[in-house]
Amino acid sequence: MILCSLDELGDPGAKGPFVVTLDGEARKIFLIRYDGQVRAYLDSCPHLFVPLEMEDDKFLDLTGSEIICSVHGARFDPLTGGCVWGPCRGRRLSPVPVAVVGGQVVMENP
Repeated sequence: MILCSLDELGDPGAKGPFVVTLDGEARKIFLIRYDGQVRAYLDSCPHLFVPLEMEDDKFLDLTGSEIICSVHGARFDPLTGGCVWGPCRGRRLSPVPVAVVGGQVVMENP
């Protein structure tokens, strides 16, 4: 499943949410491009299980160096999804397998 063109995703940058089917269930995910690498995560904070973004494509802090939860400000490493600050420290965002194929970001079969 094609999610977007790699050109649509800045570095650092974020895009989403996208609605995809995972294990037969519709779920929201988002993409992060950081340091030349693309990652995808479920759009759900591991602390409160709420969406992370305030508005579409807004998942990174102002410096573009961390994913931030809009509800309580928890911060996550963009490449590992690990919480580096906040009430969910020690937990991580749930990764979704993606790849870049022919300049397109595609979701791999989970």
